[in-house]
Amino acid sequence: MYFLNMFLPLVFIFFFLLDSPLYANDTVEIFPLEHYDQTIQNWIKPSDNGYDAPLLDSAVQKKRLEIFYAHYYGELSPWSASYVQRVLQQAAPNDLKTIEQTIILSFSNANKPAEKIGYAENFRPYKNDWITDIAKNIQLDAWNQLSYQSNQRVIATENLNGRALPTEDVHFYDYKIAGQGYPFDNLQNSVLWAGTPAYVITETVDHAWSLVLTPNFIAWVQSHGLARVDDGFVKKWQTFSKNKLIAITHTKTSIIDKKGRFLFSAYVGSVFPSENSMTEIMVPIADAEHNAIMQKVSVPAENVTEMPLPATKHNFANIMQTLIGRPYGWGGMYFYNDCSAELKSLFTPFAIWLPAHSSDQIKEGQWVDMSSAPVEQRLAYLMQNGKPFLTVIYIGGHVVLYIGNYSNPNSADHAMMAMTYQNIWGLRPSSGDKRSVIGQAVLFPMLLQYPEDTRLVSLAAKPYFQVAYLNNLPSVNYLKQTPFIDLKALMSPNN
Repeated sequence: MYFLNMFLPLVFIFFFLLDSPLYANDTVEIFPLEHYDQTIQNWIKPSDNGYDAPLLDSAVQKKRLEIFYAHYYGELSPWSASYVQRVLQQAAPNDLKTIEQTIILSFSNANKPAEKIGYAENFRPYKNDWITDIAKNIQLDAWNQLSYQSNQRVIATENLNGRALPTEDVHFYDYKIAGQGYPFDNLQNSVLWAGTPAYVITETVDHAWSLVLTPNFIAWVQSHGLARVDDGFVKKWQTFSKNKLIAITHTKTSIIDKKGRFLFSAYVGSVFPSENSMTEIMVPIADAEHNAIMQKVSVPAENVTEMPLPATKHNFANIMQTLIGRPYGWGGMYFYNDCSAELKSLFTPFAIWLPAHSSDQIKEGQWVDMSSAPVEQRLAYLMQNGKPFLTVIYIGGHVVLYIGNYSNPNSADHAMMAMTYQNIWGLRPSSGDKRSVIGQAVLFPMLLQYPEDTRLVSLAAKPYFQVAYLNNLPSVNYLKQTPFIDLKALMSPNN
């Protein structure tokens, strides 16, 4: 009897735990990445033919640099009065105010189905006053008469998170839904790197947040990380950028002034002008009035390159080496990359400008839609027609870079496979009830199925399979002053 009295409580505890969320069917498992070699030199070998041969025609790369400059400092930049005015004057329902109203409504929990309820970091759903207070701070009534003001031009003096709304609060869907919860903060849009031009469209009532137009997106950033620029600063920055534009090639490069004081970390994807030497770049700092001052700082030669970096296998391998293995960062969370930011960062030293959204990145080259083809045909097309390091594939909410055909070391017959480079959260089974998490930048093949778990849907079997060739220029004429600008794409959370 004594033994039974001791045993019954243990049985009760055991079944209680089995019924608790801790022991419920988990929506997350870890994909066995150790089966896939992540040593870049084992795939992109220095002994390969053409290791240092240009993959991109010099005339095309020069044109790419012109497009890059236009988005950052020229006709399509946030420092261009005509471009900003076009953004501010978009007609409803594609105007800033209407889109912002829609965004505010999308983050309200009122009348939402369970899968669209937003939760805070304490696992509790937001109450109505949370979104009401944010909306009051935005003060949409003041958006009726927006017009270009030259004193609203700014430059980022530190790395800033771009947010869908002016708040540091997180917004998660239910963590019990596969692919939701941490780290997918729905308010995180992108990242504004230090040294990037921007235009302040408006500020919150408390002046803590600024809605900024950047070369890549429109989002809310914290105002303290911005400094105002005047005509003199802009002209000098543009002149230096035309003369010598420098890209960071080693992520988290410390930027230190001549007195040894740390200013910020520079990531791959960041660019700065130089007056003369590649190892002396110009960076912006803010004075006491928060006006921008240009300061020259020294950086190690191995951490930077003059743009455009020649598009060779060797140089792609070097940039990948500093990025591979870094954690996946939804919308740039913690200054890590998601899929689209990874490719945008990777291509920046080569002066190939890519938009922020994965669905738009394929439009930067001539592209072919293979979405209606069966999976086998998709892969065959890619392996026969793909241009290594210059072919991106959009598969619906995700984008990857094709780097070539390689023998599959994990197959008995060593059949050829399409190898890709990408930053990926994970794979999912056809049931969609869990994620097999990779969660980092990886070299990963496109296979018909993955032997580790044949239930996982192949990346080649997604609803979309659109192949774009960046060795060709985009069909769109960027400098054509078309009246319509898709502000919804610029303001929407990442995809």
